Amino acid sequence: MRFIIFTRFHSQHSQGEFVLRLAAASTELGHTFSIINPAEVFLDFSQGPNPAVGSASLPECPVRWRDLPFPAADLVLPIARWDDEFTWQVVETLRAWGQPVYPHNRVPLGDHVTMARLFARRGIPTPRSWVLNMAEQFTVIMPELEFPCLIRSRHGGRGRQFNIAQHSGEGVELAQKFSSVGHPFVVQDLPQPWGEDIRIMLVGSKVVASVLRRAPVGFVRPRESGNLSAVPVDLSAEEILLAQQAASIYGAPFCAVSLLRTPRGPVLLEVARAPVLSEMEAATGTNLAIPIIQHLVSLVGTPSQAGNVVPLMARSNQAE
Repeated sequence: MRFIIFTRFHSQHSQGEFVLRLAAASTELGHTFSIINPAEVFLDFSQGPNPAVGSASLPECPVRWRDLPFPAADLVLPIARWDDEFTWQVVETLRAWGQPVYPHNRVPLGDHVTMARLFARRGIPTPRSWVLNMAEQFTVIMPELEFPCLIRSRHGGRGRQFNIAQHSGEGVELAQKFSSVGHPFVVQDLPQPWGEDIRIMLVGSKVVASVLRRAPVGFVRPRESGNLSAVPVDLSAEEILLAQQAASIYGAPFCAVSLLRTPRGPVLLEVARAPVLSEMEAATGTNLAIPIIQHLVSLVGTPSQAGNVVPLMARSNQAE
């Protein structure tokens, strides 16, 4: 079988390692695995629009790769940023012309604040987040905050760049700092324990690995790789269900879910679309790329689901 990963991420370190691991596992199992960068693709509609439904013939697919028709494949899997408009336009065009594109929800994984809100609207516990533009807004939400809390720039700011406000005075000072330079900033709950999380690898809805990760000294949360330690951990039924729900909303055939064990129960921290496998594999002694490829094989020929919109819970019309 031939699989095509349609992604720009193959040149980035962590995502590149993931894609190369899948390519190696695919070859080991006797399949062909190709990587196509959207930057090498363009759309050519010169042959005219798609004819009316029911026509016996279709024009050639307008998706071109290096001046050639987009290659045929048993399964095309897009791994793209949610705001990459061109890549998603190509994905929808391929789907419209009958390419077997795996249903993949267009969700803003790169935007942690938006993701937290989307998951929260689906009833999945996540750290509460606020996006503010002025220091005065911080004083409005201050009664709702639990200190210490995290304050950082709206964009970037991971690991050591987090600012932790131990009390309201520090919070106001940090809010004034960001406000004075005109940068929107994020205020977020910082549930304990700090410096650790649970990383769960799911293939389909099945948990294939779970580890407890401890972050390097000075980091609030573990990194994608290079952590102090990672050891196998058993999951509770509640933790498995939360991970499966988060993966289902994402809609990909595989992903890694990070969560935190708190006194109030598990809290979702992150969903990773192309996780580093080496740390989990070293801890569990499992080749995680093999079950991913096996699952992709099982998806070939399954009906495609239309649409890539995140399903949200219906709002209640009941008066407050």
